[in-house]
Amino acid sequence: MARLPYDDPIEAAAEHGEVILDGPDGLAASLTPTAARRSARKLAKAADTAERDPAAETP
Repeated sequence: MARLPYDDPIEAAAEHGEVILDGPDGLAASLTPTAARRSARKLAKAADTAERDPAAETP
């Protein structure tokens, strides 16, 4: 059975020069500020695509 998408956002915090992510189902990661910014742009682009065309699949 496919898992439903989460409706809660990922939490993000800055700690000791890193960006710490904490999310549902045990999601946890730390990123450099550069990687966090790049990830944020990619997330925003994917969200725009998913909203605009729910049938779209992007890499």
